[in-house]
Amino acid sequence: MAGLLAWAADVVGGSGQGEQEEEEEERLPVVFTPEQQQYALELDQKAASLRRSIQDLRMRIPPAHISQRLPHLHADTLASNATLALQLNAHSATREQAQLRGITLQEENAAYEKAISNCQKKIQEKLHEADLLQTKLRQMELIEKGLKADLERALAAKQFNQHEVSIANSSSTENLHLEKGSSNSVKLEELEEKKRELSSMEEMVPGLENEWSLVQQESIKKPSPEGEWDHKRVKFIGDSSRGSKAHEHVAWRQMNQAVHEQLGLGSITASIELILIGNQPSSNCI
Repeated sequence: MAGLLAWAADVVGGSGQGEQEEEEEERLPVVFTPEQQQYALELDQKAASLRRSIQDLRMRIPPAHISQRLPHLHADTLASNATLALQLNAHSATREQAQLRGITLQEENAAYEKAISNCQKKIQEKLHEADLLQTKLRQMELIEKGLKADLERALAAKQFNQHEVSIANSSSTENLHLEKGSSNSVKLEELEEKKRELSSMEEMVPGLENEWSLVQQESIKKPSPEGEWDHKRVKFIGDSSRGSKAHEHVAWRQMNQAVHEQLGLGSITASIELILIGNQPSSNCI
Protein backbone atom coordinates (compact mmCIF):
# COMPACT_ATOMS: atom_id res chain seq x y z
CA MET A 1 0.00 0.00 0.00
CA ALA A 2 2.83 2.39 0.85
CA GLY A 3 4.63 1.56 -2.36
CA LEU A 4 1.53 2.28 -4.38
CA LEU A 5 1.15 5.70 -2.72
CA ALA A 6 4.82 6.49 -3.37
CA TRP A 7 4.42 5.57 -7.02
CA ALA A 8 1.43 7.86 -7.30
CA ALA A 9 3.33 10.73 -5.69
CA ASP A 10 6.27 10.23 -8.05
CA VAL A 11 3.98 10.31 -11.02
CA VAL A 12 2.30 13.51 -9.82
CA GLY A 13 5.62 15.19 -8.99
CA GLY A 14 7.18 14.09 -12.25
CA SER A 15 4.49 15.78 -14.22
CA GLY A 16 5.37 19.17 -12.71
CA GLN A 17 9.10 18.77 -13.40
CA GLY A 18 8.42 17.86 -17.01
CA GLU A 19 6.44 21.05 -17.52
CA GLN A 20 9.27 23.18 -16.12
CA GLU A 21 11.82 21.53 -18.41
CA GLU A 22 9.61 22.18 -21.41
CA GLU A 23 9.35 25.88 -20.49
CA GLU A 24 13.15 26.13 -20.20
CA GLU A 25 13.62 24.52 -23.60
CA GLU A 26 11.23 26.97 -25.16
CA ARG A 27 13.22 29.93 -23.82
CA LEU A 28 16.56 28.80 -25.40
CA PRO A 29 17.06 29.89 -29.01
CA VAL A 30 18.28 26.96 -31.22
CA VAL A 31 19.54 27.03 -34.82
CA PHE A 32 19.17 23.78 -36.89
CA THR A 33 20.11 22.66 -40.35
CA PRO A 34 17.32 21.47 -42.66
CA GLU A 35 18.10 17.84 -41.87
CA GLN A 36 18.15 18.62 -38.17
CA GLN A 37 14.93 20.53 -38.51
CA GLN A 38 13.36 17.52 -40.25
CA TYR A 39 14.63 15.28 -37.52
CA ALA A 40 13.41 17.75 -34.87
CA LEU A 41 9.96 17.73 -36.44
CA GLU A 42 9.90 13.96 -36.28
CA LEU A 43 10.99 14.12 -32.64
CA ASP A 44 8.30 16.69 -31.90
CA GLN A 45 5.70 14.39 -33.42
CA LYS A 46 6.95 11.51 -31.32
CA ALA A 47 6.98 13.73 -28.22
CA ALA A 48 3.42 14.83 -28.90
CA SER A 49 2.32 11.20 -29.15
CA LEU A 50 4.16 10.42 -25.92
CA ARG A 51 2.49 13.39 -24.23
CA ARG A 52 -0.92 12.12 -25.27
CA SER A 53 -0.15 8.66 -23.94
CA ILE A 54 1.12 10.18 -20.66
CA GLN A 55 -2.01 12.26 -20.33
CA ASP A 56 -4.10 9.13 -20.87
CA LEU A 57 -2.16 7.37 -18.16
CA ARG A 58 -2.59 10.36 -15.82
CA MET A 59 -6.32 10.30 -16.45
CA ARG A 60 -6.35 6.70 -15.34
CA ILE A 61 -4.48 7.41 -12.13
CA PRO A 62 -6.86 7.74 -9.17
CA PRO A 63 -7.03 10.98 -7.18
CA ALA A 64 -5.32 11.69 -3.81
CA HIS A 65 -7.92 9.77 -1.84
CA ILE A 66 -6.91 6.49 -3.60
CA SER A 67 -6.64 4.76 -0.24
CA GLN A 68 -10.40 4.96 0.12
CA ARG A 69 -11.07 3.54 -3.34
CA LEU A 70 -8.63 0.65 -3.31
CA PRO A 71 -11.24 -1.96 -2.19
CA HIS A 72 -13.49 -0.88 -5.01
CA LEU A 73 -10.58 -1.12 -7.44
CA HIS A 74 -9.80 -4.60 -6.13
CA ALA A 75 -13.40 -5.61 -6.59
CA ASP A 76 -13.44 -4.10 -10.04
CA THR A 77 -10.24 -5.90 -10.92
CA LEU A 78 -11.66 -9.18 -9.65
CA ALA A 79 -14.83 -8.62 -11.63
CA SER A 80 -12.85 -7.69 -14.69
CA ASN A 81 -10.63 -10.72 -14.18
CA ALA A 82 -13.71 -12.90 -13.87
CA THR A 83 -15.21 -11.44 -17.01
CA LEU A 84 -11.90 -11.84 -18.76
CA ALA A 85 -11.73 -15.46 -17.57
CA LEU A 86 -15.26 -16.05 -18.76
CA GLN A 87 -14.44 -14.46 -22.07
CA LEU A 88 -11.29 -16.55 -22.29
CA ASN A 89 -13.24 -19.69 -21.50
CA ALA A 90 -15.85 -18.69 -24.03
CA HIS A 91 -13.15 -17.99 -26.56
CA SER A 92 -11.49 -21.32 -25.77
CA ALA A 93 -14.85 -23.08 -26.06
CA THR A 94 -15.55 -21.35 -29.31
CA ARG A 95 -12.04 -22.21 -30.45
CA GLU A 96 -12.60 -25.85 -29.57
CA GLN A 97 -15.94 -25.71 -31.31
CA ALA A 98 -14.25 -24.11 -34.28
CA GLN A 99 -11.61 -26.85 -34.26
CA LEU A 100 -14.29 -29.53 -34.01
CA ARG A 101 -16.24 -27.78 -36.72
CA GLY A 102 -13.09 -27.67 -38.83
CA ILE A 103 -12.56 -31.41 -38.30
CA THR A 104 -16.18 -32.17 -39.17
CA LEU A 105 -15.93 -29.91 -42.19
CA GLN A 106 -12.79 -31.73 -43.29
CA GLU A 107 -14.57 -35.06 -42.88
CA GLU A 108 -17.59 -33.74 -44.75
CA ASN A 109 -15.32 -32.38 -47.47
CA ALA A 110 -13.63 -35.78 -47.75
CA ALA A 111 -17.04 -37.46 -47.98
CA TYR A 112 -18.17 -34.93 -50.56
CA GLU A 113 -14.97 -35.48 -52.53
CA LYS A 114 -15.58 -39.23 -52.46
CA ALA A 115 -19.18 -38.71 -53.58
CA ILE A 116 -18.02 -36.36 -56.33
CA SER A 117 -15.41 -38.88 -57.48
CA ASN A 118 -18.06 -41.62 -57.51
CA CYS A 119 -20.40 -39.37 -59.48
CA GLN A 120 -17.61 -38.59 -61.92
CA LYS A 121 -16.92 -42.31 -62.33
CA LYS A 122 -20.60 -42.95 -62.94
CA ILE A 123 -20.70 -40.08 -65.42
CA GLN A 124 -17.71 -41.57 -67.25
CA GLU A 125 -19.43 -44.96 -67.30
CA LYS A 126 -22.64 -43.41 -68.61
CA LEU A 127 -20.69 -41.54 -71.28
CA HIS A 128 -19.00 -44.78 -72.27
CA GLU A 129 -22.38 -46.51 -72.41
CA ALA A 130 -23.74 -43.63 -74.48
CA ASP A 131 -20.83 -44.02 -76.91
CA LEU A 132 -21.50 -47.76 -77.15
CA LEU A 133 -25.20 -47.12 -77.72
CA GLN A 134 -24.41 -44.57 -80.42
CA THR A 135 -22.14 -47.07 -82.17
CA LYS A 136 -24.84 -49.74 -81.91
CA LEU A 137 -27.39 -47.24 -83.20
CA ARG A 138 -25.18 -46.49 -86.19
CA GLN A 139 -24.80 -50.22 -86.84
CA MET A 140 -28.55 -50.69 -86.58
CA GLU A 141 -29.10 -47.79 -88.98
CA LEU A 142 -26.73 -49.42 -91.46
CA ILE A 143 -28.53 -52.75 -91.02
CA GLU A 144 -31.87 -51.00 -91.47
CA LYS A 145 -30.65 -49.36 -94.66
CA GLY A 146 -29.47 -52.73 -95.95
CA LEU A 147 -32.78 -54.38 -95.06
CA LYS A 148 -34.71 -51.56 -96.72
CA ALA A 149 -32.60 -51.97 -99.85
CA ASP A 150 -33.21 -55.75 -99.79
CA LEU A 151 -36.92 -55.17 -99.27
CA GLU A 152 -37.07 -52.71 -102.16
CA ARG A 153 -35.24 -55.17 -104.39
CA ALA A 154 -37.55 -57.98 -103.28
CA LEU A 155 -40.62 -55.83 -103.92
CA ALA A 156 -39.29 -54.84 -107.33
CA ALA A 157 -38.59 -58.49 -108.16
CA LYS A 158 -42.04 -59.46 -106.90
CA GLN A 159 -43.70 -56.77 -109.00
CA PHE A 160 -41.67 -57.86 -112.02
CA ASN A 161 -42.65 -61.50 -111.42
CA GLN A 162 -46.28 -60.51 -110.95
CA HIS A 163 -46.12 -58.53 -114.17
CA GLU A 164 -44.61 -61.50 -115.99
CA VAL A 165 -47.19 -63.83 -114.44
CA SER A 166 -49.99 -61.46 -115.41
CA ILE A 167 -48.60 -61.28 -118.93
CA ALA A 168 -48.32 -65.06 -119.05
CA ASN A 169 -51.84 -65.44 -117.65
CA SER A 170 -53.18 -62.92 -120.12
CA SER A 171 -51.42 -64.71 -122.96
CA SER A 172 -52.66 -68.09 -121.70
CA THR A 173 -56.20 -66.72 -121.35
CA GLU A 174 -55.96 -65.26 -124.83
CA ASN A 175 -54.74 -68.61 -126.12
CA LEU A 176 -57.56 -70.37 -124.27
CA HIS A 177 -60.05 -67.90 -125.69
CA LEU A 178 -58.59 -68.43 -129.13
CA GLU A 179 -58.69 -72.20 -128.71
CA LYS A 180 -62.22 -72.03 -127.35
CA GLY A 181 -63.20 -69.73 -130.18
CA SER A 182 -61.61 -72.01 -132.75
CA SER A 183 -63.20 -75.12 -131.20
CA ASN A 184 -66.53 -73.34 -131.01
CA SER A 185 -66.19 -72.21 -134.60
CA VAL A 186 -65.36 -75.79 -135.64
CA LYS A 187 -68.33 -77.12 -133.68
CA LEU A 188 -70.56 -74.46 -135.17
CA GLU A 189 -69.35 -75.39 -138.63
CA GLU A 190 -70.00 -79.07 -137.91
CA LEU A 191 -73.45 -78.21 -136.57
CA GLU A 192 -74.20 -76.14 -139.62
CA GLU A 193 -73.05 -79.02 -141.81
CA LYS A 194 -75.27 -81.45 -139.88
CA LYS A 195 -78.15 -79.01 -140.24
CA ARG A 196 -77.55 -78.82 -143.96
CA GLU A 197 -77.44 -82.60 -144.20
CA LEU A 198 -80.64 -82.87 -142.17
CA SER A 199 -82.36 -80.29 -144.34
CA SER A 200 -81.24 -82.14 -147.47
CA MET A 201 -82.55 -85.42 -146.01
CA GLU A 202 -85.82 -83.75 -145.13
CA GLU A 203 -86.04 -82.48 -148.70
CA MET A 204 -85.44 -86.03 -149.99
CA VAL A 205 -88.12 -87.60 -147.75
CA PRO A 206 -91.22 -86.37 -149.71
CA GLY A 207 -89.80 -87.64 -153.00
CA LEU A 208 -88.99 -91.01 -151.48
CA GLU A 209 -92.45 -91.23 -149.96
CA ASN A 210 -93.94 -90.60 -153.39
CA GLU A 211 -91.73 -93.27 -154.91
CA TRP A 212 -92.67 -95.65 -152.12
CA SER A 213 -96.37 -95.07 -152.74
CA LEU A 214 -95.88 -95.69 -156.47
CA VAL A 215 -93.96 -98.88 -155.81
CA GLN A 216 -96.69 -100.12 -153.47
CA GLN A 217 -99.35 -99.36 -156.07
CA GLU A 218 -97.39 -101.21 -158.76
CA SER A 219 -96.82 -104.15 -156.46
CA ILE A 220 -100.56 -104.32 -155.76
CA LYS A 221 -101.42 -104.13 -159.47
CA LYS A 222 -98.73 -106.64 -160.46
CA PRO A 223 -98.28 -109.23 -157.75
CA SER A 224 -95.01 -111.13 -157.87
CA PRO A 225 -93.31 -113.79 -155.81
CA GLU A 226 -91.54 -111.03 -154.09
CA GLY A 227 -94.87 -109.67 -152.81
CA GLU A 228 -94.87 -112.17 -150.04
CA TRP A 229 -91.45 -110.99 -149.08
CA ASP A 230 -92.58 -107.39 -149.12
CA HIS A 231 -95.57 -108.28 -146.97
CA LYS A 232 -93.40 -110.09 -144.50
CA ARG A 233 -90.93 -107.21 -144.47
CA VAL A 234 -93.65 -104.67 -143.76
CA LYS A 235 -94.98 -106.86 -141.01
CA PHE A 236 -91.52 -107.26 -139.55
CA ILE A 237 -90.96 -103.53 -139.66
CA GLY A 238 -94.28 -102.90 -137.88
CA ASP A 239 -93.41 -105.40 -135.18
CA SER A 240 -89.96 -103.92 -134.70
CA SER A 241 -91.32 -100.39 -134.59
CA ARG A 242 -93.40 -101.34 -131.59
CA GLY A 243 -90.36 -102.68 -129.74
CA SER A 244 -87.50 -101.01 -128.04
CA LYS A 245 -84.59 -99.20 -129.61
CA ALA A 246 -82.34 -102.21 -129.19
CA HIS A 247 -84.81 -104.25 -131.23
CA GLU A 248 -84.86 -101.44 -133.77
CA HIS A 249 -81.10 -101.70 -134.22
CA VAL A 250 -81.36 -105.45 -134.61
CA ALA A 251 -84.15 -104.95 -137.11
CA TRP A 252 -82.07 -102.44 -139.01
CA ARG A 253 -79.20 -104.92 -139.28
CA GLN A 254 -81.51 -107.72 -140.39
CA MET A 255 -83.13 -105.45 -142.92
CA ASN A 256 -79.78 -104.37 -144.28
CA GLN A 257 -78.74 -108.01 -144.67
CA ALA A 258 -82.00 -108.79 -146.41
CA VAL A 259 -81.59 -105.81 -148.71
CA HIS A 260 -78.09 -106.88 -149.64
CA GLU A 261 -79.38 -110.38 -150.42
CA GLN A 262 -82.09 -109.03 -152.68
CA LEU A 263 -80.51 -107.62 -155.80
CA GLY A 264 -83.57 -107.40 -157.96
CA LEU A 265 -86.48 -105.03 -157.87
CA GLY A 266 -86.81 -105.52 -154.18
CA SER A 267 -83.50 -103.65 -153.54
CA ILE A 268 -85.03 -100.35 -154.52
CA THR A 269 -88.08 -100.88 -152.35
CA ALA A 270 -85.86 -101.99 -149.45
CA SER A 271 -83.75 -98.84 -149.63
CA ILE A 272 -86.89 -96.74 -149.73
CA GLU A 273 -88.28 -98.58 -146.74
CA LEU A 274 -85.06 -98.06 -144.79
CA ILE A 275 -85.12 -94.31 -145.44
CA LEU A 276 -88.75 -94.08 -144.42
CA ILE A 277 -88.22 -96.11 -141.29
CA GLY A 278 -85.27 -93.90 -140.30
CA ASN A 279 -87.37 -90.74 -140.66
CA GLN A 280 -90.42 -92.07 -138.79
CA PRO A 281 -90.60 -92.07 -134.97
CA SER A 282 -90.29 -95.37 -133.16
CA SER A 283 -93.78 -95.20 -131.65
CA ASN A 284 -95.62 -95.13 -135.04
CA CYS A 285 -96.55 -98.32 -136.83
CA ILE A 286 -96.46 -98.85 -140.57
